[in-house]
Amino acid sequence: MAIISSYSTNGMLSQITNQQNNLYDLYNKINSNQKYTNISENPLAAADLVKINKQLSEIDTYLNNIQNATTQINAQEETFSTIVKRMQRLYELAVQAANTPSGEDGFKAALSEIQQIKENIVDLANTQYDGKYIFAGTNVTTKPFELGDDGSVTYNGTPENNTAGYERRIEISDGVYIELNSAGDTIFGTYDPNDPANSSGLFGVIGELEEIMTAEPMDNKAVSEHLGKIEESIKHISEIQSKHSTTASKLKMTSELLDSNKLTMQSRKAEISEVDIPSAISELVQQNYALQASMQAYSIISNQSLLDYI
Repeated sequence: MAIISSYSTNGMLSQITNQQNNLYDLYNKINSNQKYTNISENPLAAADLVKINKQLSEIDTYLNNIQNATTQINAQEETFSTIVKRMQRLYELAVQAANTPSGEDGFKAALSEIQQIKENIVDLANTQYDGKYIFAGTNVTTKPFELGDDGSVTYNGTPENNTAGYERRIEISDGVYIELNSAGDTIFGTYDPNDPANSSGLFGVIGELEEIMTAEPMDNKAVSEHLGKIEESIKHISEIQSKHSTTASKLKMTSELLDSNKLTMQSRKAEISEVDIPSAISELVQQNYALQASMQAYSIISNQSLLDYI
Protein backbone atom coordinates (compact mmCIF):
# COMPACT_ATOMS: atom_id res chain seq x y z
CA MET A 1 0.00 0.00 0.00
CA ALA A 2 2.92 2.30 0.75
CA ILE A 3 4.27 1.55 -2.73
CA ILE A 4 0.86 2.25 -4.31
CA SER A 5 0.61 5.51 -2.37
CA SER A 6 4.10 6.51 -3.57
CA TYR A 7 3.19 5.82 -7.17
CA SER A 8 -0.06 7.76 -6.76
CA THR A 9 1.59 10.83 -5.24
CA ASN A 10 4.42 10.81 -7.79
CA GLY A 11 1.94 10.55 -10.63
CA MET A 12 -0.12 13.37 -9.22
CA LEU A 13 2.96 15.52 -8.71
CA SER A 14 3.89 14.93 -12.36
CA GLN A 15 0.38 15.83 -13.44
CA ILE A 16 0.42 19.00 -11.33
CA THR A 17 3.78 20.00 -12.82
CA ASN A 18 2.44 19.51 -16.35
CA GLN A 19 -0.66 21.53 -15.53
CA GLN A 20 1.47 24.33 -14.08
CA ASN A 21 3.63 24.35 -17.23
CA ASN A 22 0.54 24.47 -19.44
CA LEU A 23 -0.85 27.30 -17.35
CA TYR A 24 2.46 29.19 -17.63
CA ASP A 25 2.50 28.71 -21.41
CA LEU A 26 -1.05 30.03 -21.69
CA TYR A 27 -0.17 33.09 -19.62
CA ASN A 28 2.79 33.81 -21.90
CA LYS A 29 0.76 33.34 -25.09
CA ILE A 30 -2.00 35.62 -23.87
CA ASN A 31 0.47 38.29 -22.79
CA SER A 32 2.50 38.13 -26.03
CA ASN A 33 -0.53 37.38 -28.26
CA GLN A 34 1.61 34.77 -30.05
CA LYS A 35 0.52 31.19 -30.60
CA TYR A 36 4.05 29.83 -30.73
CA THR A 37 7.07 30.73 -28.63
CA ASN A 38 9.38 28.35 -30.48
CA ILE A 39 9.73 27.37 -34.14
CA SER A 40 9.76 23.69 -33.18
CA GLU A 41 6.15 23.97 -32.00
CA ASN A 42 4.99 24.31 -35.62
CA PRO A 43 7.74 24.41 -38.28
CA LEU A 44 5.25 24.71 -41.16
CA ALA A 45 3.57 27.73 -39.59
CA ALA A 46 6.98 29.28 -38.94
CA ALA A 47 7.92 28.86 -42.60
CA ASP A 48 4.64 30.47 -43.68
CA LEU A 49 5.28 33.41 -41.35
CA VAL A 50 8.75 33.98 -42.80
CA LYS A 51 7.24 34.04 -46.30
CA ILE A 52 4.38 36.36 -45.29
CA ASN A 53 6.71 38.77 -43.47
CA LYS A 54 8.92 38.95 -46.56
CA GLN A 55 5.92 39.71 -48.77
CA LEU A 56 4.63 42.36 -46.34
CA SER A 57 8.06 44.01 -46.32
CA GLU A 58 8.08 44.08 -50.13
CA ILE A 59 4.58 45.57 -50.22
CA ASP A 60 5.63 48.32 -47.80
CA THR A 61 8.60 49.11 -50.05
CA TYR A 62 6.34 49.30 -53.12
CA LEU A 63 3.83 51.51 -51.28
CA ASN A 64 6.62 53.89 -50.23
CA ASN A 65 7.85 53.99 -53.83
CA ILE A 66 4.33 54.75 -55.04
CA GLN A 67 3.90 57.52 -52.50
CA ASN A 68 7.17 59.16 -53.55
CA ALA A 69 6.39 58.69 -57.24
CA THR A 70 2.88 60.11 -56.84
CA THR A 71 4.19 63.22 -55.10
CA GLN A 72 6.73 63.78 -57.87
CA ILE A 73 4.22 63.10 -60.67
CA ASN A 74 1.80 65.57 -59.04
CA ALA A 75 4.57 68.18 -58.90
CA GLN A 76 5.22 67.65 -62.62
CA GLU A 77 1.51 67.88 -63.46
CA GLU A 78 1.19 71.13 -61.53
CA THR A 79 4.20 72.50 -63.42
CA PHE A 80 2.73 71.45 -66.78
CA SER A 81 -0.62 73.03 -65.92
CA THR A 82 1.10 76.32 -65.11
CA ILE A 83 3.16 76.20 -68.31
CA VAL A 84 0.07 75.54 -70.43
CA LYS A 85 -1.64 78.57 -68.87
CA ARG A 86 1.43 80.71 -69.53
CA MET A 87 1.59 79.50 -73.14
CA GLN A 88 -2.10 80.24 -73.61
CA ARG A 89 -1.44 83.77 -72.41
CA LEU A 90 1.51 83.97 -74.81
CA TYR A 91 -0.81 82.88 -77.63
CA GLU A 92 -3.24 85.66 -76.71
CA LEU A 93 -0.40 88.19 -76.77
CA ALA A 94 0.77 86.90 -80.17
CA VAL A 95 -2.76 87.31 -81.55
CA GLN A 96 -2.81 90.81 -80.10
CA ALA A 97 0.56 91.62 -81.66
CA ALA A 98 -0.51 90.21 -85.04
CA ASN A 99 -3.34 92.71 -85.10
CA THR A 100 -1.46 95.72 -83.66
CA PRO A 101 0.66 98.14 -85.73
CA SER A 102 4.31 97.89 -84.75
CA GLY A 103 4.59 101.47 -83.60
CA GLU A 104 1.85 101.29 -80.98
CA ASP A 105 2.45 100.86 -77.26
CA GLY A 106 0.24 97.76 -77.16
CA PHE A 107 2.66 95.92 -79.40
CA LYS A 108 5.64 96.85 -77.26
CA ALA A 109 3.79 95.80 -74.10
CA ALA A 110 2.93 92.44 -75.69
CA LEU A 111 6.59 91.82 -76.55
CA SER A 112 7.67 92.73 -73.01
CA GLU A 113 5.17 90.31 -71.45
CA ILE A 114 6.15 87.54 -73.88
CA GLN A 115 9.76 87.91 -72.75
CA GLN A 116 8.63 87.72 -69.10
CA ILE A 117 6.64 84.57 -69.88
CA LYS A 118 9.75 83.03 -71.43
CA GLU A 119 11.74 83.71 -68.25
CA ASN A 120 8.90 82.27 -66.17
CA ILE A 121 8.77 79.06 -68.23
CA VAL A 122 12.56 78.64 -67.93
CA ASP A 123 12.13 78.85 -64.13
CA LEU A 124 9.31 76.27 -64.28
CA ALA A 125 11.48 73.98 -66.42
CA ASN A 126 14.00 74.11 -63.56
CA THR A 127 11.44 72.94 -60.99
CA GLN A 128 12.87 70.84 -58.15
CA TYR A 129 11.33 68.08 -56.06
CA ASP A 130 13.07 66.90 -52.93
CA GLY A 131 16.17 68.84 -53.95
CA LYS A 132 16.30 67.24 -57.41
CA TYR A 133 15.62 68.83 -60.79
CA ILE A 134 12.68 66.87 -62.17
CA PHE A 135 13.30 67.73 -65.85
CA ALA A 136 17.03 67.03 -65.87
CA GLY A 137 16.86 63.33 -66.79
CA THR A 138 19.24 61.34 -64.62
CA ASN A 139 21.45 64.40 -64.04
CA VAL A 140 19.19 65.56 -61.20
CA THR A 141 21.74 67.74 -59.38
CA THR A 142 22.48 70.00 -62.35
CA LYS A 143 20.17 72.88 -63.25
CA PRO A 144 18.82 71.70 -66.61
CA PHE A 145 17.95 74.98 -68.37
CA GLU A 146 20.00 78.15 -68.60
CA LEU A 147 18.68 81.44 -70.00
CA GLY A 148 21.50 83.45 -71.57
CA ASP A 149 21.79 87.23 -71.81
CA ASP A 150 21.34 86.90 -75.57
CA GLY A 151 17.98 85.13 -75.06
CA SER A 152 19.39 81.66 -75.71
CA VAL A 153 18.07 78.69 -73.76
CA THR A 154 20.46 75.76 -73.32
CA TYR A 155 19.79 72.33 -71.85
CA ASN A 156 22.34 70.83 -69.44
CA GLY A 157 20.39 67.75 -68.36
CA THR A 158 20.52 64.22 -69.75
CA PRO A 159 19.47 64.34 -73.43
CA GLU A 160 16.92 61.95 -74.86
CA ASN A 161 19.52 60.39 -77.19
CA ASN A 162 21.88 59.62 -74.32
CA THR A 163 23.20 56.07 -74.82
CA ALA A 164 22.86 55.26 -71.12
CA GLY A 165 19.26 56.48 -71.11
CA TYR A 166 17.61 59.45 -69.45
CA GLU A 167 14.85 57.66 -67.54
CA ARG A 168 14.56 57.47 -63.78
CA ARG A 169 12.51 54.36 -63.06
CA ILE A 170 11.01 53.02 -59.87
CA GLU A 171 9.51 49.62 -59.04
CA ILE A 172 5.88 49.78 -57.89
CA SER A 173 5.12 46.04 -57.74
CA ASP A 174 6.96 42.82 -58.46
CA GLY A 175 8.75 43.41 -61.78
CA VAL A 176 6.58 46.45 -62.66
CA TYR A 177 8.39 49.76 -63.19
CA ILE A 178 7.27 53.24 -64.14
CA GLU A 179 9.20 56.17 -65.57
CA LEU A 180 9.26 59.21 -63.33
CA ASN A 181 10.44 61.68 -65.92
CA SER A 182 10.81 62.68 -69.54
CA ALA A 183 13.94 64.16 -71.06
CA GLY A 184 13.85 67.93 -70.58
CA ASP A 185 15.03 68.65 -74.11
CA THR A 186 12.09 66.72 -75.62
CA ILE A 187 9.62 68.57 -73.38
CA PHE A 188 10.83 72.15 -73.74
CA GLY A 189 13.50 72.12 -76.43
CA THR A 190 16.25 74.75 -76.72
CA TYR A 191 16.87 78.06 -78.46
CA ASP A 192 20.00 79.37 -80.14
CA PRO A 193 19.61 82.89 -81.62
CA ASN A 194 22.83 82.46 -83.61
CA ASP A 195 21.67 79.18 -85.13
CA PRO A 196 17.86 79.05 -85.39
CA ALA A 197 18.09 75.71 -87.21
CA ASN A 198 19.60 74.27 -84.03
CA SER A 199 16.61 75.39 -81.97
CA SER A 200 13.68 73.15 -81.09
CA GLY A 201 10.52 72.69 -79.09
CA LEU A 202 8.69 75.23 -77.00
CA PHE A 203 11.72 77.44 -76.36
CA GLY A 204 12.52 77.40 -80.06
CA VAL A 205 8.97 78.58 -80.83
CA ILE A 206 9.12 81.37 -78.24
CA GLY A 207 12.58 82.44 -79.41
CA GLU A 208 11.43 82.57 -83.03
CA LEU A 209 8.43 84.68 -81.98
CA GLU A 210 10.79 87.11 -80.25
CA GLU A 211 12.88 87.35 -83.40
CA ILE A 212 9.82 88.14 -85.51
CA MET A 213 8.57 90.78 -83.09
CA THR A 214 11.94 92.52 -82.70
CA ALA A 215 12.62 92.62 -86.43
CA GLU A 216 12.39 95.92 -88.31
CA PRO A 217 9.98 96.50 -89.80
CA MET A 218 7.62 94.38 -87.72
CA ASP A 219 5.85 91.75 -89.82
CA ASN A 220 2.29 91.25 -88.54
CA LYS A 221 1.69 88.51 -91.09
CA ALA A 222 4.73 86.54 -89.84
CA VAL A 223 3.38 86.74 -86.27
CA SER A 224 0.00 85.51 -87.47
CA GLU A 225 1.60 82.60 -89.36
CA HIS A 226 3.53 81.70 -86.20
CA LEU A 227 0.35 81.14 -84.17
CA GLY A 228 0.08 77.56 -85.41
CA LYS A 229 3.49 76.71 -83.95
CA ILE A 230 2.47 78.14 -80.57
CA GLU A 231 -0.67 75.99 -80.64
CA GLU A 232 1.44 72.93 -81.44
CA SER A 233 3.70 73.70 -78.45
CA ILE A 234 0.69 73.93 -76.14
CA LYS A 235 -0.61 70.64 -77.54
CA HIS A 236 2.79 68.99 -77.03
CA ILE A 237 2.97 70.00 -73.35
CA SER A 238 -0.66 68.91 -72.83
CA GLU A 239 0.08 65.47 -74.31
CA ILE A 240 3.04 64.99 -71.96
CA GLN A 241 0.85 66.12 -69.06
CA SER A 242 -1.78 63.57 -70.12
CA LYS A 243 0.88 60.85 -70.16
CA HIS A 244 1.84 61.68 -66.59
CA SER A 245 -1.85 61.76 -65.59
CA THR A 246 -2.16 58.21 -66.88
CA THR A 247 0.86 57.24 -64.80
CA ALA A 248 -0.74 58.84 -61.74
CA SER A 249 -3.90 56.75 -62.31
CA LYS A 250 -1.78 53.61 -62.62
CA LEU A 251 -0.05 54.45 -59.35
CA LYS A 252 -3.38 54.89 -57.60
CA MET A 253 -4.78 51.57 -58.85
CA THR A 254 -1.57 49.73 -57.95
CA SER A 255 -1.60 51.27 -54.47
CA GLU A 256 -5.20 50.15 -53.89
CA LEU A 257 -4.35 46.60 -55.02
CA LEU A 258 -1.29 46.47 -52.76
CA ASP A 259 -3.31 47.76 -49.80
CA SER A 260 -5.86 45.00 -50.39
CA ASN A 261 -3.13 42.35 -50.61
CA LYS A 262 -1.54 43.73 -47.45
CA LEU A 263 -4.78 43.40 -45.49
CA THR A 264 -5.20 39.82 -46.73
CA MET A 265 -1.66 38.88 -45.69
CA GLN A 266 -1.98 40.59 -42.33
CA SER A 267 -5.17 38.63 -41.71
CA ARG A 268 -3.45 35.38 -42.71
CA LYS A 269 -0.49 36.24 -40.47
CA ALA A 270 -2.80 36.87 -37.52
CA GLU A 271 -4.59 33.60 -38.19
CA ILE A 272 -1.31 31.68 -38.12
CA SER A 273 0.54 33.41 -35.33
CA GLU A 274 -1.83 35.30 -33.05
CA VAL A 275 -3.74 33.83 -30.14
CA ASP A 276 -7.53 33.69 -30.12
CA ILE A 277 -7.77 35.64 -26.85
CA PRO A 278 -11.35 34.63 -25.81
CA SER A 279 -10.61 30.94 -26.42
CA ALA A 280 -7.23 31.18 -24.70
CA ILE A 281 -8.76 32.84 -21.61
CA SER A 282 -11.47 30.16 -21.47
CA GLU A 283 -8.79 27.46 -21.69
CA LEU A 284 -6.77 29.28 -19.01
CA VAL A 285 -9.73 29.22 -16.62
CA GLN A 286 -10.30 25.50 -17.27
CA GLN A 287 -6.61 24.72 -16.76
CA ASN A 288 -6.64 26.69 -13.54
CA TYR A 289 -9.66 24.77 -12.26
CA ALA A 290 -8.00 21.47 -13.19
CA LEU A 291 -4.80 22.50 -11.41
CA GLN A 292 -6.68 23.48 -8.26
CA ALA A 293 -8.54 20.16 -8.31
CA SER A 294 -5.31 18.20 -8.74
CA MET A 295 -3.60 20.07 -5.93
CA GLN A 296 -6.57 19.47 -3.64
CA ALA A 297 -6.58 15.76 -4.47
CA TYR A 298 -2.83 15.53 -3.86
CA SER A 299 -3.24 17.26 -0.52
CA ILE A 300 -5.85 14.71 0.58
CA ILE A 301 -3.80 11.71 -0.55
CA SER A 302 -0.52 12.93 0.89
CA ASN A 303 -2.12 13.44 4.34
CA GLN A 304 -3.41 9.85 4.59
CA SER A 305 -1.89 7.67 7.32
CA LEU A 306 -1.31 3.89 7.49
CA LEU A 307 -4.57 3.52 9.46
CA ASP A 308 -6.43 4.73 6.36
CA TYR A 309 -5.42 1.44 4.64
CA ILE A 310 -6.43 -0.95 7.51
